[in-house]
Amino acid sequence: MTNKEEIFDLIRKHPEGLDDDDISKITGIEPRQQVQQLCNQLAAVKRIRRESVDMAGKRRKIHNFPAAGDDVQTSIVGVRGAVENWRRRLSALVAATGRDEADLLEEALQLLGMKVLGESHANRNGRSGGRKK
Repeated sequence: MTNKEEIFDLIRKHPEGLDDDDISKITGIEPRQQVQQLCNQLAAVKRIRRESVDMAGKRRKIHNFPAAGDDVQTSIVGVRGAVENWRRRLSALVAATGRDEADLLEEALQLLGMKVLGESHANRNGRSGGRKK
């Protein structure tokens, strides 16, 4: 088994997440930078997810999690992160425009609906919406 596969299997067994130092200690793969490189490669092909995590009593570190869909817990964590990102974006728009959240969300949904329905209509009429050949 390659180091990359050993790391992937270990991460799948630890949905709570492991940082690169933990993985290096558990697997014996050294230097730790090799673990970082292999984890970056696994994340690049969406086999794992790397996320900065605050741990009580420790400094903020990058942790490695099974890719979304590998287990329910990982999916829940991913959804929470996505919701937090959208909340931050929406708050920034409220601050920048002076409009309230409900108005911004309503307008965004209307624009999305028009785009989706327009693409759907174009596809039914034999147009892909892409470049003409």
